[in-house]
Amino acid sequence: MIDVRSLFAVMVTTNLVLAVSLWIGTGRRLGAGLAPWTLSLLAQAGAFVLFSGRGQIPDWASVVVPNGLLGVSFALAAAAILEFRGKRLPRIAPAAAAGVAVLAVGIPLDDPTLRFALANVLHAAFAAAVGAVAWKREPGVSAGPHGLFLASFATGAASFAVRGAAPLLDPSAAGGLLAPAPVQALALLATWGAILLSTVSFLLMQRERAEHLSRELASVDPLTGVFNRRTFLELAGRQLARARRLETPLSLVLLDVDHFKRVNDTHGHLAGDRVLRRFAEVVGEQLRQEDILVRYGGEEFCLLLPDVPGPGAVALAGRIRKAVERASFGIDGADLSLTVSAGVASRIDEGPESLDALIARADEALYVAKHRGRNRVAAVSMGRSRAA
Repeated sequence: MIDVRSLFAVMVTTNLVLAVSLWIGTGRRLGAGLAPWTLSLLAQAGAFVLFSGRGQIPDWASVVVPNGLLGVSFALAAAAILEFRGKRLPRIAPAAAAGVAVLAVGIPLDDPTLRFALANVLHAAFAAAVGAVAWKREPGVSAGPHGLFLASFATGAASFAVRGAAPLLDPSAAGGLLAPAPVQALALLATWGAILLSTVSFLLMQRERAEHLSRELASVDPLTGVFNRRTFLELAGRQLARARRLETPLSLVLLDVDHFKRVNDTHGHLAGDRVLRRFAEVVGEQLRQEDILVRYGGEEFCLLLPDVPGPGAVALAGRIRKAVERASFGIDGADLSLTVSAGVASRIDEGPESLDALIARADEALYVAKHRGRNRVAAVSMGRSRAA
């Protein structure tokens, strides 16, 4: 027969080891939800210590307080998940969860069977609620770790439900929390496994999200949030190879904000940065999901348009030009009007064509647009496309 007090000792040790490992392993920088998660583990450890003192310390210390600590631990777990997503749980939530748990076991304190059932049903509901908070999968997190994380809370909720029903399932469990009942011991083992599984899967999600953000930061322009030039060269090479293989059209548009130097000289570089961010938003609103927008350098942007022939690229560039002309670029409380010039080039079907040649023709077209007075679209050597 498994000794319940020994199980609690194992659970306390496990929680303390996990908490210390998180603190040391992260260099004492518990960000992205790891701080409330560590506090949740410590609250659980405190609860398990007090539970194991049942019969040796007063009921308020071995019943009321540890159930309140478990309520706090669930609220902190929810706070960790929300912080992982960049959100916040109201500060009153841990105190509220503790208050509900304390009332649930404190009011029927003289009725051991009722308080045991109420406490376990309440904590099963808490575990299910935290699982609901974690239901949505974050970008960069794969289905595996996220599924394990959800499974840990489902297991926790089920273990509390089984423990609450233990006196009905096994008469030997009627003796209370420390009764040597197989059903109760198995439920506690499931709780211990859920704690391990939730912490390990949460760390896996942390790692995957960190790797995703690292890749994203390496591929986007930090000012505008669109792809950077290095990423463009990688994506454009793949798209050009695909266009050759499938014999599909591919167009490239170079966009240059007209007289942008005046914005910086008149309003300062910070205002210029805001203008570029807003410009990227205006352009992005005109694009399809598969179109690739890149900050090519300074105030120059590049569009790569898979499966779009030359005439279609010219039409899109024209819509962008009109959208920028209509858009408002607020600086220092005043609206600033901007215009953009665009140069369009399309893949020529006859024979292979390099990316450098495509960019050079788009640059030539952009020069023509600027030479003709700016705020216009020009195209050079449109080529022919079977899909046009």
